[in-house]
Amino acid sequence: MTENILEMKNISKSFPGVKALDQVSFDLRPGEIHALIGENGAGKSTLIKCLGGQQMQDEGDIYIDGKKVEITNAKVSRDYGIGIIYQEFNLVPAFTIAENIYLGREYKKNGMIDRAGMIRDADEILNSLGQENISANTPVFKLSTSQQQMIEICKAISTNSRIVVFDEPTAVLTQKETELLFQIIARLKEQGVGIIYITHRLDEVLQLSDRITGLRDGVVTRTINNGPDVTKDDLVAMMVGRKLDAYYPARTVEPSDEVIFEARNFSYRRIFSDVNIKLHKSEILGVCGLVGAGRTETMKSIFGVLPHDSGEVFIDGKKVEHISPHELIKHGMVLLPEDRKNEGLSLMQTAAINLCIPNFDQISKRGLVDSRLRSKFVDKFFNLLSVRPPLPNRLAINFSGGNQQKLIIAKWLARNPRILVMDEPTRGIDVNAKAEIYNIMNELTEQGMSIIMISSEMAELMGVCDRIMVMYEGRFIDEFTRDEFDEQNLARAQSGIRVHAS
Repeated sequence: MTENILEMKNISKSFPGVKALDQVSFDLRPGEIHALIGENGAGKSTLIKCLGGQQMQDEGDIYIDGKKVEITNAKVSRDYGIGIIYQEFNLVPAFTIAENIYLGREYKKNGMIDRAGMIRDADEILNSLGQENISANTPVFKLSTSQQQMIEICKAISTNSRIVVFDEPTAVLTQKETELLFQIIARLKEQGVGIIYITHRLDEVLQLSDRITGLRDGVVTRTINNGPDVTKDDLVAMMVGRKLDAYYPARTVEPSDEVIFEARNFSYRRIFSDVNIKLHKSEILGVCGLVGAGRTETMKSIFGVLPHDSGEVFIDGKKVEHISPHELIKHGMVLLPEDRKNEGLSLMQTAAINLCIPNFDQISKRGLVDSRLRSKFVDKFFNLLSVRPPLPNRLAINFSGGNQQKLIIAKWLARNPRILVMDEPTRGIDVNAKAEIYNIMNELTEQGMSIIMISSEMAELMGVCDRIMVMYEGRFIDEFTRDEFDEQNLARAQSGIRVHAS
């Protein structure tokens, strides 16, 4: 048997009210890609944080090259040759790319920081990742989300790590960037680097991994060798304890002819132009396009979060005179942002406070919070969305991604909206949580709600939507009804090739 580069034996970790890891054992071989899969909250991130020195396990031991080690902090982890690319970025926005890559291990020359040397070497790493158009002297706050993800990858590569952990690395990458990442991973594998790959994208697990370990409720379910006989359903069973016969619920309601929402002739500088959208009652309208197509910016502008040069919004056929979030919420329209952690939740507040912030009128009397109303309100929406664990006084940051998403949906459902805009609502959450959100969407349209769903996942859009509009370079280039859904044609449209005649 090949000697393991890493062994984690009987790792246990508890938090108040939760046992995150229970006697978990995991190993990694040189030149191996070992996928770690599980639902949000299964314990994957906790295990990796123990490896990276962000947390200390309560029980169990870690071995590197057969020798027991104590990983007490992130520096010790790096010194043992462990590089971790976390799902949540650890970047200093005001620092340059080079300063972020070499933070804590800056080059020195004549007693001074050698910025030129760091920029030179950082530029070489960027070029190797196909990021030739970005200077390492660029401040991180000027980068897009996908570019920031690539900087996290640069940080790990720059340490010449022998063990590299990728935690949801492709969640915000374009297809081209994803292909580049896979090439990098293949190169690291050839060099004998051991790779732990964590993702909810099961196609990637099947494509890349040599072995696969499943976690459920902090316990290892199985470890299997990957091969042609391993299927998505096998992986789902490892994660949730059962097979999902259908990932997407059958649509139980047909959209009506009634147009409940319309955006006309929206434009803003060169980001998007002449955008027109019609949304029917009880419809799920999908919006797709490559990263940079202007999807998020367009919807934020229509909602009044971002400015616009021209454009009008109509709800129930009546023009909304002042386009602003406050005004549109009054008219029954709400927006769930793509960046749930920075824009959707106050992470260092409790789940209950997050639910109550936009719903003060429902929990107060004469301007004062009524504790009885507040308790009933919070319990109602925790139960309605099946938020787990049912701990309203837990900080939002300590809930899994899927349950954080449910909190955002819950706080806006409490406003009783009629139009729901969801921007990447299932990004970074597991298949079981996705299925729950799809069912929630279906139930909401049964009640007469209309939904606009922005997503980068083609299968997801085809699985849940009644109609899909495709955006390319700031314009809607094509539109498909459910009976026209075809992954190849949608991909062509996203690349600028119109399928339907104009």
